[in-house]
Amino acid sequence: MHSKPVNQINIHNCDLSWYESDEFFCENAHDWQRRKDLFHLQHNRNQFRGPPDMFFQDNYEPTFSCRFEQRLGCNGDGGKWICDVYRLQNKKSCLIYSLGSNGEFSFENETKRFLPNCDIHTFDKTVFNCTNMCIFHQTLIGDGINGTKSLRMLMSELKHTGRYLDILKVDVEGSEYEFFDNLFNTTNNLSENIRQILVEIHLSGLIKNVNNETIYDYKRVHDLFQLFHEKNYVIFHKEVNLYNPNMAFEFSLIKLNKQFFHIKNQSNSMKH
Repeated sequence: MHSKPVNQINIHNCDLSWYESDEFFCENAHDWQRRKDLFHLQHNRNQFRGPPDMFFQDNYEPTFSCRFEQRLGCNGDGGKWICDVYRLQNKKSCLIYSLGSNGEFSFENETKRFLPNCDIHTFDKTVFNCTNMCIFHQTLIGDGINGTKSLRMLMSELKHTGRYLDILKVDVEGSEYEFFDNLFNTTNNLSENIRQILVEIHLSGLIKNVNNETIYDYKRVHDLFQLFHEKNYVIFHKEVNLYNPNMAFEFSLIKLNKQFFHIKNQSNSMKH
């Protein structure tokens, strides 16, 4: 299947979606408005007070969909869902960061096969052989303190500051909270240049036993998803990690223009 180059897309047929997706999607206005309606319906019901041991069953369902999303990497743990891979094939320059691998490189290998135009950098605290599909860096990922490195530090060291990060994959076994707090709560707007985030969210560090009572401190999860929303990301895929189904879920998000989230008029598109 050959995709149509971006520079051949007739954006006059999709002005609204082209603008509100920062030149990623091209759909007619009626379908795009339907997407917006569905987003608001699901977003408004994405926090639910159910049984604490079933948190991911009840909270944070996808609020968006990608027509040609694709899972790259091995079956089971290791593969990740990417929104409309073919759109990245048309880019002259493409940059992907994969934070956390534990020596499993099927995501990098298959992504490089589909996207040979992309530079892929993989980071882990332990040294592994990344073959010729990616460039490996030994480092501890976090918020930049206590021996860890933040995304800003990594991009600066690799002279990628100012470059667009097409895909940021994050699987850092519970350190995602500090990592994203640092990324989103600083003033240089680095997150404005990140298109897709593929992240595994872990709960195990948020559950504690106090005086023989189990305490579920899920505020950090809610705060993280609120940050995603405030930075204009929508969830387009959710997948359970069956190795630890109550404690870990995979989420894929894509950044849209802030205008996508504005409600101007109540649409009738849901009635058709």
